[in-house]
Amino acid sequence: MKNICLASLALAVALGSGAAFAQSIQPAQPAQAAGAAAPRSIDQADVFMGLCQQPQNRDACVMYFAGFTNGALVQSLIDKQHPRYCVPQNINRGDQLAAVMAWMKVNPQDLLGPTAAAVYKALIGTYPCR
Repeated sequence: MKNICLASLALAVALGSGAAFAQSIQPAQPAQAAGAAAPRSIDQADVFMGLCQQPQNRDACVMYFAGFTNGALVQSLIDKQHPRYCVPQNINRGDQLAAVMAWMKVNPQDLLGPTAAAVYKALIGTYPCR
């Protein structure tokens, strides 16, 4: 029971840090008229990729990525599932993010959906478990 509580707490912290990041680097949007399209969000993979290619956003993107990967790990522990991707221990978060961004560049069809889905597919594609 204690492990489940700790895992749930870790998941909440990871998701909370991702949400805080998403709000902190929203692209500037002009005021909208009634009936106009919703503003673009970091929750869209193409926006995430565009922002994370800018050097001034690197640290924030690495934090977002760390929150995402920690949340995915915690979820696999809660569900008692084997991880769907296996990152070697000697690769830091910045290098992991760079590899994911490279995967996303060659798989642009995944940039049309949610950031979480694109990052998850990129992690599975980049770091498959053997």
